[in-house]
Amino acid sequence: MEHGVIDTKLSSEARYEDVELAPKDAFGDSSPAATSSDELPGIVEKKVLRKQDFTIVPLLAGCTFFVFLDRAALGNARLMNFQKDLHLSNQEFFNCLMIIYVGYMSFELPATLSIRVFRPNWVYGGAVVFFGLCALLTSEARSYASVMVLRLLLGFGESVIQTGFVYLSLWYTNKELTTRCAFWFGTTPLAGMFSGLIAYGTQRNLEGKLGKYSWEWYYIIEGCLTIFWGLLVVALLPKVPELVGKRGSWLFRSEAERSMVMQRTIRANNVPDAKPRLDQIWKSLKDPKTWLGGLAIGAAALNIAAFSSFLPTIVHQFGFTPLHTQLMSMIPYACAVVSLPTVSILSDRWQKRMLPMMCCFSLIIVGFIIVLTTTRRDAGMVGCSLIAAASYPCLVMGGSWQMSSHGGFSKRSTAWAISQLFIQTWSIVATQIYTQPPHFYKGHGTLLGLNAVGMLATFTKYWIMKKSNAKKDQVARDFAARGQQNPDGDKTYEELCDDHPNFRYVL
Repeated sequence: MEHGVIDTKLSSEARYEDVELAPKDAFGDSSPAATSSDELPGIVEKKVLRKQDFTIVPLLAGCTFFVFLDRAALGNARLMNFQKDLHLSNQEFFNCLMIIYVGYMSFELPATLSIRVFRPNWVYGGAVVFFGLCALLTSEARSYASVMVLRLLLGFGESVIQTGFVYLSLWYTNKELTTRCAFWFGTTPLAGMFSGLIAYGTQRNLEGKLGKYSWEWYYIIEGCLTIFWGLLVVALLPKVPELVGKRGSWLFRSEAERSMVMQRTIRANNVPDAKPRLDQIWKSLKDPKTWLGGLAIGAAALNIAAFSSFLPTIVHQFGFTPLHTQLMSMIPYACAVVSLPTVSILSDRWQKRMLPMMCCFSLIIVGFIIVLTTTRRDAGMVGCSLIAAASYPCLVMGGSWQMSSHGGFSKRSTAWAISQLFIQTWSIVATQIYTQPPHFYKGHGTLLGLNAVGMLATFTKYWIMKKSNAKKDQVARDFAARGQQNPDGDKTYEELCDDHPNFRYVL
């Protein structure tokens, strides 16, 4: 594939003075003259989609990777005597796990709306640099208070990255969204694996080096890597689609590509230049789909949050040594690495959300029953692997379903913020209930019950949306029978949200 050469002649500068240029285009020649105005739309769309898939998704995926790498760090650091070295009681350690979710809850809605107010590359990149710095400074923490403050600030920064569902919904249609969200969020089990791997390496090789504990090296390594990625995001992540369509970017420089970006965001039920609207926020708060979706997403995310904090502790109780626990805790995450893209791709291909989510919840419940009823090491690992393998795709499908179930940017953003409220509230619960080793009956039993609630919420949401689709189809047939057009059809999704007569829910 030939690389395009940027034309720096004055005539080109005059015509494309607002276009952000890159040294080379890694996706083929996309200079202003490279894509002819009469190029077939299908070819242009494939080119645009390929560029999105190889830049936007990986950049956001890296952000999510470092969110979960840093979030899981405390659980691994505990096995390196973090709690002992800082003289923390068990309750103080649990509070350090909990406080990060308070940061999430208090900043989620402003973070979600911020991508329409500020440039996304600065929003996401700046957030990554910020929480990377918090992780780095944790290596210097020497008291309970300092750890609590740093973990709270970590939550503020990481809450921004959780808005990735909203940002991706601006770039991808409903038929494409779940698969892309899977690859975006698919780095979370990878983060769990690498967190254990880094912990194993630092605990084995760096304890006492230069007078530092192994957990200090652990935070130094993770913090530096995180900051580097944040700077990369600031440099490369595109703005929102309408700004790219109007002004171009280093990634989409031809007129045909910029026009296609605009067409695609409109096709994804977005309205260009949409601003935060209070009426949509209120409408979302009154919509039962918002709360039902939040219950389902919260249940799946609860399992992931519990594993992020306690999986090494749970696996250690199966009888492994602390060092081998770091390696064995990678196995459930490895299962999730395979299941997440597989289930999500099938969900997009079949355009089904309810059925695969119900299957995932069923596997999660089976997994918790296994770990509650067995004392065997191998059976316990199977149960943990089932929970991880089903929780990650369940969360991604639930998140993309929540995005596609609401029209209007502010309504959609509010629905996601409410989902995050469930996620973080239940995650706080998770940090306080794994207090009874070795079987953790209270912790596993609570999660089992909440996943059953999530399963019921999923089916109820499906039933409501199925009835709504049928009602809209009947109204459309009635207008067609009278030879009339629905007057609401000329209004925008920003005006009517998902009540628009042309809006249909994915089931």
